[in-house]
Amino acid sequence: MARVSLPGLVALLLVVITVFKNGIEAGQLRRQKREWIIPPIKIMENEDYTKKAYIAKIRSDKEIYGSVVYSLTGVGADREPINLFIVDPIEGTIKITDKVDREKIDSYYLRGIARNKNNWELVENEIDLRFFIEDQNDNTPVFQEFQTGEVDEQSPAGTSVMQVIATDLDQPNTTHSKIAYRIVDQSPSDKMMFYIDRYTGVIYVQESTLDRETHDTYSLTVQGQDLGGEPNGRIGYGKVAVKVRDINDNPPTLEKDQYDGTIEENTRDVEVMRFKASDLDQVGTDNWNAEYEIVSGNEGQYFSITTDKKTNEGILVLKKEVDYEQLKNLDLDVVVRNVAPYVGVGGSSGASVGFGGEGGGGGGGGFGGGGGGGG
Repeated sequence: MARVSLPGLVALLLVVITVFKNGIEAGQLRRQKREWIIPPIKIMENEDYTKKAYIAKIRSDKEIYGSVVYSLTGVGADREPINLFIVDPIEGTIKITDKVDREKIDSYYLRGIARNKNNWELVENEIDLRFFIEDQNDNTPVFQEFQTGEVDEQSPAGTSVMQVIATDLDQPNTTHSKIAYRIVDQSPSDKMMFYIDRYTGVIYVQESTLDRETHDTYSLTVQGQDLGGEPNGRIGYGKVAVKVRDINDNPPTLEKDQYDGTIEENTRDVEVMRFKASDLDQVGTDNWNAEYEIVSGNEGQYFSITTDKKTNEGILVLKKEVDYEQLKNLDLDVVVRNVAPYVGVGGSSGASVGFGGEGGGGGGGGFGGGGGGGG
């Protein structure tokens, strides 16, 4: 660089000379508005540059007028991590004292300072020194813990279940942090019920035969591989739980299709009998909770039927007094269904109830719809 001989006309400048390759690009000076602009210096993370004589050099043209002392300020110099970058106060050579980690700090912005050795006054304007840390693929994809999803049983193939989330601390929007997903294990493992989108991590139903009554939860092991799934990509694993939600796909079923009861004449407001229904759907939900109804034979409104909320049983109650002649001809048809609408055809079962010497009519399941007389 040419030196200006007239002090009053000297343009204040500092020069940074980069001195090595293999991870640090040689800087080229560009003239802009009569100032010297120093291009960023690139340093590869995890590389050991401590044995290099120096990685950059600052020099002031004012050295020709007397001794100049150089120093650095900024994060990595006089702020934590202190003395990562050091400068020879006389020569202006800058060294690095340790390896750097891009995931901790991805760039360092320092300022080079030149002072007069005798009076400690600035002889130049401070100059920007920028060190950019280049990324290496040194981080493995990490999955969030306790990721869970839910899906209805009998959901069609292609139904979205959930999105698996994994992160990679390497540089965003590069192949180092681009994750490809794959399901590598399923438990229970009788049949693979799910698949995952390779790049979005969204899990979908693969088989439309999910049945909560067979398996109510699936555990999936998902693999995440960076470099977009290329062979040299780093691999991490995560566990995902998929809960199969219940739908009302099992109708309640009465224990018998024919019941025989006895009642006394001239009595009322007494419990006559109870009906117990079994249901494979989830206990305590409206898919399991039963509703009972008298659909025929109660035209005289002698009986009512309600549900015991604790046991889910149907309770048949005699509301009005009945004489023997009436009792001989009493036959009731009772049906049970769930509170929630049934998915499919049917959804109820029924039974016949007979009283008196002649008993009741033929029983049978599958009663549907309402009938004469309320329950």
